[in-house]
Amino acid sequence: MGKVKSGFNKETKDNLLLGAGAFFKNFIYGVDTYDSARLEGKLLGATQGGGEFKAVASIRQIQIDGVAGRAKGLEVLDSWDVSMLMNLIETSPDTLKLALGAADVDSESDGTYHIIKGKSEITDSDYLDNVTYIGTVSGSSEPVIIQVFNALSTDGLDLKTEDKKEAVLAATLYGHYTEDDLDTPPYIIYYPKKNKVSKPVASITGGTYAVAQTVQLTSETGATITYTTNGFEPTVNDEYSAAITISQNTILKAKAFKAGKANSETMTERYIIEV
Repeated sequence: MGKVKSGFNKETKDNLLLGAGAFFKNFIYGVDTYDSARLEGKLLGATQGGGEFKAVASIRQIQIDGVAGRAKGLEVLDSWDVSMLMNLIETSPDTLKLALGAADVDSESDGTYHIIKGKSEITDSDYLDNVTYIGTVSGSSEPVIIQVFNALSTDGLDLKTEDKKEAVLAATLYGHYTEDDLDTPPYIIYYPKKNKVSKPVASITGGTYAVAQTVQLTSETGATITYTTNGFEPTVNDEYSAAITISQNTILKAKAFKAGKANSETMTERYIIEV
C-alpha cells in the first residue's frame, strides 16, 4: 500500500479561516476596529449561512492564426466582477433597503411604520463606500479584512418566509469602478502577517490614582511606538517620543511598528485620576 499523500503540514493549523465572520458598511481601514465599528452602528446585522466574496477577472485570449491553443502572454484582462453576498437574518429597514439597492426609507411621515419605497433612478447616495467582511484566521489575533468598494445591490430583494424557519435576506452587493480610478479593481484583501511586533508596555498600568501619573512606553528594539490618549486607534502619525503625563481620566492606546513585521496588537490602559 502506498504512503498517504496529503497537503497537511505544520502551517495548516495557522491558516484556517474560521466561522462566518461579520459584515460592516463603510468600514475605514486603519481607523475602525471590529469593536469600534460595532459601537458606531456599522455592523450590517447577524447572518445565517454566512456569506460569500467573489472577485472574478474577465480574461480574453487573443486568437492568433497558426496557434493551436492558449498561448502564454496573449491574455488580456478586460475587467473584474466583484461581489459580496451576505445571508442576513435581520430584516430591518436598513437591510431591506440594502438588498433593494434603489430604495428610500421614510421614518418620519408615519407614527407606526418605517415606509420603504423603490426609486426610479440610481443616485450616488445609493452606493455604500464599502461593504467589509471581517473574519478570524486561526494563526493570528488580527482579523482578515475583505472590502468591496462602491457597493450596490442590483439583484433586488428576494425574501422567502416559511413556517418553523426564520426569513433569511440574501443581499449581494457588487463593487464598482469610479470615474477617477478606472485602473484599480474595486476590492482589497488584508491578510494578517504571522511575524508580529510585540505589544508596547506601559511603565504604569491603568487604574485609579490620586495624583497625575507619568507613563513611559516600551517595545522591542527597533520598533516605533505610536499612541493616542483619546481612545482612538494609533496610526503611524502618532509617534511616541517622550514620557506621557496623565493628569485626567484617560484611555491610553499604543501600537508598535517595525519594518518586515506585522504591526503589534494595541495596548489599552485606562487611567482614572481622582484629584
